[in-house]
Amino acid sequence: MTQVVYAVDYLKSKDRPVTFSDIWNYLSIPQDQQQNKSYLRRALTSHPKVEFDPHGLQGQASFRFRPVHNVRSGDELKAYLQRQTTAAGISVKELRDGWPGAIAVIDDLEKQGELLVTRNKKDNVPKMVWPNDPSLSVHVDDDFQTFWHKIKLPANPSDLRSELEKAGLTPTSQVKEIVKVSGAREKKRRINRKAGRSTNTHMAHILKEYPLKPSAK
Repeated sequence: MTQVVYAVDYLKSKDRPVTFSDIWNYLSIPQDQQQNKSYLRRALTSHPKVEFDPHGLQGQASFRFRPVHNVRSGDELKAYLQRQTTAAGISVKELRDGWPGAIAVIDDLEKQGELLVTRNKKDNVPKMVWPNDPSLSVHVDDDFQTFWHKIKLPANPSDLRSELEKAGLTPTSQVKEIVKVSGAREKKRRINRKAGRSTNTHMAHILKEYPLKPSAK
């Protein structure tokens, strides 16, 4: 199984289909382990990170590394992004898993305005990519950009709040006054609309009171 790991790493570095003979020669298996050749081939054929094509390379059968995303060129990347049903973006790290030259192509596509790219602050390496439609780009005059960047915001939040208030704007940090309703809500008194006792009213004809007869002397 150690040789299987080495074989998968070899396929990942090649970025193209290769024959099993190429893999076997790269591994330089010792003579006393030549009997494991068939086991290694079967392991690679069913490996989840390997694409096996029994008819590839003119019928010789080919092996190729299977990346997270099946993308290996700029055109494939643009087509792949257009097929996405969400706007989550694609991780550049995952793209590089099976595409060693991904970063150079991503940089070029970004310059052409065909990709939106976020980068790591530490080394400026691309982190995530999204599709971009150049026709939606809005040109801003250089004079306006220069004027915009010359505007300096107050460093102190309280000064910024004061400037907004002078301009007739309401700062989001302004404390909102809570309006208290004067007087407590009057509690409604429950009125019993039925007067007298109402217990066992359905037995009134049975419980009728009769006058007591005088006792016999």
